[in-house]
Amino acid sequence: MGFYLTLAGVAATGLTAYFTDGHELRWAAAGLLLAFTLAAIPCQWPINFLSRRPNLYLTVQTGLVLGLLLLPPQIQTWAVLYILLSAQAMLLLPQRIGFLWIGLFTLAVGAGLVYGGGWIDGLIRVPLFGGGYFFFGTFAAATVRSEADRQRSEALLAELEDAHRRLKDYAAQAEELAATEERSRLARELHDSVTQSIFSMTLTSESARILLERDPSKAASELARLQELAKGALAEMRALIHQLRPTLVGEQGLVPALQNHLAAVKNRSGLAVQLRVEGEGRLRREQEEGLFRIVQEALNNVSKHAETDSAVVTLKIENGCFSLLVKDDGIGFDPSHLKSKLDSMGMASMRERAEQHGGAFSVESHPGEGTLIRVDFPTPSGDRSDG
Repeated sequence: MGFYLTLAGVAATGLTAYFTDGHELRWAAAGLLLAFTLAAIPCQWPINFLSRRPNLYLTVQTGLVLGLLLLPPQIQTWAVLYILLSAQAMLLLPQRIGFLWIGLFTLAVGAGLVYGGGWIDGLIRVPLFGGGYFFFGTFAAATVRSEADRQRSEALLAELEDAHRRLKDYAAQAEELAATEERSRLARELHDSVTQSIFSMTLTSESARILLERDPSKAASELARLQELAKGALAEMRALIHQLRPTLVGEQGLVPALQNHLAAVKNRSGLAVQLRVEGEGRLRREQEEGLFRIVQEALNNVSKHAETDSAVVTLKIENGCFSLLVKDDGIGFDPSHLKSKLDSMGMASMRERAEQHGGAFSVESHPGEGTLIRVDFPTPSGDRSDG
């Protein structure tokens, strides 16, 4: 809008001077101005050809404006047209070349003013017009940079939105995978514990039924064994149901949650687990929940594979490090020779849980010397210490 208003104002001022006085060159001035207008207005055909060749376009326009300045009676108003060309030069060309064109416009208007008004009058006005050309050219350059920055910002925003969407999809997939792994673990637990107990109960009840017919005095021992198996299966089911419920780690803290779990382990499997806490501090909630699940898996391994009735769980906070150690004095194994056994014992899932929350997982074991599982986390700086 400013471009067209300025062009209309210059045209009205310049042509009025020619046609009011009936100057003999009025039609020449009108022709030069018409050629400038046709080349400058984007909706006309010359711009489609010249805009793809900005240097040629600016050369033609510079010549047309200079022609108007040199045309008697040398009306200085035509010099304002170089302001429009200065803005276009910065829009069409790189900044350095655009400023070179503005310098050329300044020289052209100086030549026209000196020719029409003499050296003194022309040189006095050159700084005025030249300053205006550079001012509007600088403003146009700033506009170009602002538009480029806006486009880059929009492109970056689109990339960030796409990355956010992919991250949400990945998080959903990770959550679904974790849920699948948890269901698979519980299915293995059911198969290895409750299913076996129920199968044993079936055999024992069948044996008791036969003994009732043949030797009732011996049936009582079988019924007592059946009762013990039922209690064990019930304890296993309660433990699995407890694992299905959300943990109380976030509400009570890691230590109270572990104390409740260790009591349930002892009631269920007879495994006596001692809990030791050295130091004070807290991790993030998701890290503590991950540690709780690791302890669950580790003690489950001790109950099934270690052939021992005791273990020690240690939480140690010192020197900016939060460490979990699960130690048993069972039969142990050789980790380098039993990679498939490590997977079946849940070592891979424990390692994944630790690394998922930024921890380091390690396992040490030797035949006949027990097993030590260790997880280390850096403590969050600036966190409030809790007992």
